[in-house]
Amino acid sequence: MFRKSIIFYATISAKEVNKEFDTSAIDILQFSNIRADLFPVLAVRDKFNLVGKKESAKKYIKTLMQPTDNEIEYMNYFVDRQYKPELLFDDCEILDRIKTHPMALWKCR
Repeated sequence: MFRKSIIFYATISAKEVNKEFDTSAIDILQFSNIRADLFPVLAVRDKFNLVGKKESAKKYIKTLMQPTDNEIEYMNYFVDRQYKPELLFDDCEILDRIKTHPMALWKCR
């Protein structure tokens, strides 16, 4: 469900759909960003290994973001401006809520 949610929000919010879930943006994070944005909400701030955290994040994303055939098909249709959420979700309650999602419909116009 987490992967499906990521795919859904990635398709409706990005200028271009990143079907490979490229993690190169992680590499440009600087320690100053962590100090300014993350440290204020961390309980323990000492010995923060940014290089290790970057590698852990990329490894987790690579493991998590292995789309199924239906998820890939959903993204391909979305790129072609065809919104088919039933390829992504099979839960009727979720489908009822997102089938008329304004951003998804607008992006597919």
